[in-house]
Amino acid sequence: MDRAVESHSLGALDRMASEALDRLKDYAREHPTSFALWALGIGFVLGWKLKPW
Repeated sequence: MDRAVESHSLGALDRMASEALDRLKDYAREHPTSFALWALGIGFVLGWKLKPW
């Protein structure tokens, strides 16, 4: 019974993730410069904070 509940919630999570990615792709198509700068900034901060040394 628990697995049925988990699979139902996983479907909802999958749907939400898919919708979020679709919205992100639409935003990237509409505003490529802004999206590129955000991606660069996020990548810079993550790379700076997660560097291995």
